[in-house]
Amino acid sequence: MARRLDGKVALVTGAARGIGAGIMAAFRQEGAVTYGADLNGTAAGDERYLCLDVRREADWQAAERLIREREGRLDILVNNAGVELVRPLPEISLADWRHVMAVNVEGVFLGCRIMQPLLAASGSAASTAAIINISSIAGIVGYPDQAAYNTSKGAVRHLTKSLAIEFAAHGQPIRVNSIHPGCIRTPMLEEAVEGWTRQGLLNRDDPWKDVGAMCPMNKVGGPADIAMGAVYLASDEAGFVTGIELVIDGGWVAR
Repeated sequence: MARRLDGKVALVTGAARGIGAGIMAAFRQEGAVTYGADLNGTAAGDERYLCLDVRREADWQAAERLIREREGRLDILVNNAGVELVRPLPEISLADWRHVMAVNVEGVFLGCRIMQPLLAASGSAASTAAIINISSIAGIVGYPDQAAYNTSKGAVRHLTKSLAIEFAAHGQPIRVNSIHPGCIRTPMLEEAVEGWTRQGLLNRDDPWKDVGAMCPMNKVGGPADIAMGAVYLASDEAGFVTGIELVIDGGWVAR
């Protein structure tokens, strides 16, 4: 039985851990030749793992050349790399703000712009290429002490829609969609929960129970929940899907 991404080549940024690692594993399981990229170096023994700082245009250009030379095509780009900043507005410096925007917004812009020609050449009317930008429910609703992060993820949401319409208007065979995770148990969220627990905002005996209770489904999601959404958007099953925001949050923003 054919797997859902057989014959496709993918690149996933921020792939060292959490959601990125989950997406990379799911893509490989579904048959895609999948390259992972992260700022923190390469996975031992994995020739399809790249060192990529998404803020650096030269790094993106090097990744594009390598994939073009090795594979001759790119069918799927997942812009997942991101950083979070939890700090009230008076404590956010201009340098802090610019760092969040550079990683979360400019990194997505550079990936889309530099990889667009290779994606367009690989896509067709019957099997379009796909860009999947990982935003957040913080790009839809506001949260206290997260002005920079919220703004960056809102920008990713709207950039996604803009490019979806632009590519369609110019006949480019590339679909562009965003995924908006809610509370997903990743190292980033674990670090945040540790901080909230120290501040007394969560029950020290069972902080994750408190976090789960914030969601209508009364639980925290895992990277696999986001990965399966990405598999769908990357596959030909989503051939008529572009410009959407796929919210995977246990019902958080439905309230």
